[in-house]
Amino acid sequence: MIGKTVFLPKPEFIRSDRATRFFIAVPCHCSNFNQPSINVIQKLKKAFFFGLVFWPYFLMAQSGWTRSFKSWFVKVDAAHLAADRYYNPNGEKVITSTFRQTSFNLYGEYGFRPRLTFIVQAPLLRLNSFETTDVVAGIGDLRLEAKYRLTGNQLPVAFSVATEFPTGRANAFAANKTFPDDRINLPTGDGEFNVWTTLAASKSLGKAYVSAFTAYNFRGKYEGKKFRNLYQFGAEIGYNPWRPLWLNAKVRAQFSDGISQYAELGFVRGDGTTYTLASVEALYKINPHWGVSATFLSGGNWIAAFRNIYIAPFLSVGVVYER
Repeated sequence: MIGKTVFLPKPEFIRSDRATRFFIAVPCHCSNFNQPSINVIQKLKKAFFFGLVFWPYFLMAQSGWTRSFKSWFVKVDAAHLAADRYYNPNGEKVITSTFRQTSFNLYGEYGFRPRLTFIVQAPLLRLNSFETTDVVAGIGDLRLEAKYRLTGNQLPVAFSVATEFPTGRANAFAANKTFPDDRINLPTGDGEFNVWTTLAASKSLGKAYVSAFTAYNFRGKYEGKKFRNLYQFGAEIGYNPWRPLWLNAKVRAQFSDGISQYAELGFVRGDGTTYTLASVEALYKINPHWGVSATFLSGGNWIAAFRNIYIAPFLSVGVVYER
């Protein structure tokens, strides 16, 4: 975590669809839960829930390339977040006690056919807490994706379909350190099946490349309540200044087709969340198979405004292996 200034959570980078990521929400049904910030908590309780959104697979690279036949790529990364700045569904900023999340994630790609790549993203462990609570732990929601390249490699265009499964803890209650009878829900998953469709295109420019994409998220239901669908636009540029090192920069904007219709979804499950996020990543290849990466993520109201989201700078480090 770099400071506590700009922004917060799901990921992936560098010319193949590599990953970090983001996460979800917080209901608060408590009386004296957060004594140092009681005025803020009382304002949030008027909505019956206290919202927390995590980065959903933002760092995921979206490109037109697919992996070569029978080749594969694996990345394991770790990240820590500490955020006290929350933007409510109306886009208003609220300062709360600090939310903390430590995450360990697995990302993998396999070239099943020359034009077809299978992708898996598995949040292996999430550790969630506020500064006033105990820590709760659990796995996150598993994502499986099939990506098909429609054109040749001169100007690759790919279409992908991904399903997210509710494998995480839809409810994970953390006790207040001072008042153990008061608990707050810090789930590690959003409790619903949902499907992403993505169209991406890329172009190689010698030692550099550019990519752009658009995506649509058909969200499901939680306990019979329907989530709002989401859509995204984004772009990426990358550069290979010398053989072992790749650098990239990425921007992504997410929009919602409306404000959440249910308080328990809007705050707790990341319903109707919007944002504009930007990142930079460096990948250094130690040898032909092994490498290390570091990613810094931040954001602003440049394209899509912050709504229903926690914000703070975010740093991820990882190890990669490919062959």
